[in-house]
Amino acid sequence: MQIYIHIPFCERKCNYCDFLSYPADAGVREMYVNALIKEIRGRAGNIGREEKIMTIYFGGGTPSVLSAKQLGDIFAAISQEYRVDPGAEITIEVNPKSADRDKLHFLRGNGFNRLSIGMQSIHRSELEMLGRIHSFDDFTECYINARDAGFKNVSVDIMTAIPGQTEQMLEATVSRVIDMNPEHISTYSLTIEPGTPFYEQFGDIEGPVVGQETERKLYWMTVDMLKAKGYRHYEISNFAKPGFESRHNSGYWKRNHYLGMGLGASSCLPSAQGDERCRNTTDMETYLANPMTREESGILSRKDMIEETMYLGLRMMEGVDTVAFEKQFGVTVRSIYADVIDDLAAQGLVYEGSSSLSLTDLGIDYGNHVFAQFLK
Repeated sequence: MQIYIHIPFCERKCNYCDFLSYPADAGVREMYVNALIKEIRGRAGNIGREEKIMTIYFGGGTPSVLSAKQLGDIFAAISQEYRVDPGAEITIEVNPKSADRDKLHFLRGNGFNRLSIGMQSIHRSELEMLGRIHSFDDFTECYINARDAGFKNVSVDIMTAIPGQTEQMLEATVSRVIDMNPEHISTYSLTIEPGTPFYEQFGDIEGPVVGQETERKLYWMTVDMLKAKGYRHYEISNFAKPGFESRHNSGYWKRNHYLGMGLGASSCLPSAQGDERCRNTTDMETYLANPMTREESGILSRKDMIEETMYLGLRMMEGVDTVAFEKQFGVTVRSIYADVIDDLAAQGLVYEGSSSLSLTDLGIDYGNHVFAQFLK
C-alpha cells in the first residue's frame, strides 16, 4: 500500500502549471495542515493495521512551502496511525527557494529519505520564462545542503521543449545535472495546458510549442546522454541509477493500491466489489470544513482494470508483464488484444517478448497513439 499527501500551496504559480495549487497565506496553510491531519487520522480505518505502507509521497504544489514543524506534524500523524514499513521510501518534493539548510536537516532527521528537487533548467532565461522563483545558484545550494543533511536518494527534474530552447542549452543543463550525480532524473517535455498563462500566450496549439520534430530530437538527445552515464531509462520520462527507481511512481504504473489524502487527492483502494477509485473534494472551503468529503467515487470494472494495466504498464521500459496479467485476470493478453498487438508490431511500435509487451523506440514517439489502441 502507498500513501500520497497533497500540499496545494506554492509561492507563485508557474506559467505552465495546471496542477491543483496556488499561493496562500500562513493562516490558510495552518488550517489546511490541521484539516489534513484530521483526514489522516480519519482514513486510518480504511486500511488495516496489518497493511504495510511501503511508500509515502508528499507532492503538490510545493510541499516545502510549509514549515518544518508542519511537515513534521503531518508525517508524525501518518506514523502514528499507519503501519509504515521501516524500509519505506518517503519522498518530498521541494523548490530550491523554500528548502533551506535547516529545513532539509529537519526533514532528513524526521523520516524523509528521498528528495525530489524541481530544477527544470540551469539557464536564467528559461527559468524566468517558466515563471520559476529560483535560480540555478539556489538549486546548487539546495542540492549541497541536501547531501549535507544526509539525503542519499535525490531526484532532479529537467524540463525540455521550452520555447526557444536549443540543443546546446539543453545539453548544458543535462551535463551540469549529470556532473552533480543525483540518483534519479526526471525529464518532462513542456505541454501547454488550458487555464495557464502559457495557454493564454501560445493558445490552443496542437503538439509542443517547439514543434514535434524538435521536441523528439531534444527528448532522444537527453535519453542518450543519460544512458551513456549509467542512468537506466526505466519509464518514458524517468531515469535512475540501478536500484534508485522511484518505488512510489512505479507503484502507480503497476497499479498498486494507494491512499491519497489532501485537497483533490485521488485514491485506488481495494474493496469487496473490486478496486475503488475515489477523489477528494477540490474545493478548499469544503475541505477545511470536512476533509473526509469525496468528490468522486466508483468501482472499476474488470475492463477498466485491464485497460489501465495495459496503458500504464506500457509506460515502463520493461513493459506489461504478460504472465502476471494472466495470473491476475485469468486470460492472456493475446486473447483480448491479438489484433491490436499484431497491428502495432507490424508498424514497429511494440515488441512482444515471451513474458512481456513493451514499446519500441518508435513506439515511445507515438506513445499516446499506442495507449489509445488498448482503450477501444
